[in-house]
Amino acid sequence: MLLQEFQDNVISKGEVALMLFGGQYSHAVLKKAKAGDFRVQDDFGGSVHDYQPSDEEIKFAEKVVSLCDPIPVYARVDIIRDNNNDLCISELELIEPELWFRSRPSAAGLLAGRIADMMEK
Repeated sequence: MLLQEFQDNVISKGEVALMLFGGQYSHAVLKKAKAGDFRVQDDFGGSVHDYQPSDEEIKFAEKVVSLCDPIPVYARVDIIRDNNNDLCISELELIEPELWFRSRPSAAGLLAGRIADMMEK
């Protein structure tokens, strides 16, 4: 069981999902809840939008992944603004995440390149 304080900004600002390959930022999407709900997942009526994260958001996500040992080949860092308006992790997806390739098809090539690099080592 996980208990946590509700973060109001998830309703007003949504959740940003940043995809990183080999610890480096690739692309992002913004997930927003439908009216009257807090769940941002499209399974629950949430919507997904193209999103250009700020430098602060990119650096935050890259810092999160840099703390993993070893650095994962791929990761999705989901972030929100907490009730103090600070960036925080809502999820760090390392196993079977949705990587939103449909939002940036060229990112599949970036991931393939990271896997090829790993195989050469």
